[in-house]
Amino acid sequence: MRNDEGSASILTLALGFMICCAGVLAMLFVQLTLARATLGSYADLAAIAAVQTSGDPCAAAALVSVRNGVELYACEVNGDQSIVEVRMPAPSLVARFSSIEFLNVSARAGYSVVSEF
Repeated sequence: MRNDEGSASILTLALGFMICCAGVLAMLFVQLTLARATLGSYADLAAIAAVQTSGDPCAAAALVSVRNGVELYACEVNGDQSIVEVRMPAPSLVARFSSIEFLNVSARAGYSVVSEF
C-alpha cells in the first residue's frame, strides 16, 4: 500500500496557483477594458472638438487629445464629419504580459440631415 500523506497539501498548492493565475488574467482583462473605454471617450471628445471648431479641426482635436494625455494619431475631415484616431501606451501590466504596446481607438462625429416624411 502507498502512503497518501501530504497529497492534500500538493492539491491545495496546485489549486492556489490556478486561482492566482485566474486572478492575474482577470486583472489584465479589467485593466485593458477600462483603458479602452477611457480612450474611446477621449476619441469621442477629440472628434466632437474637430467638428465644432471654426478654425483648424485637426488642431482642435490635437489640443483636446493632448489635454487628455493621449496622442492624436490620425485626423480626417470630410465636409461636416470628422474621423479621428487617438492612441496611448498600453497599461504597464498589459504591456508586460502581452505583445500590445499601444491602444488605438477611432471615433467619428458630425452633423447629419434628418428628413421628415
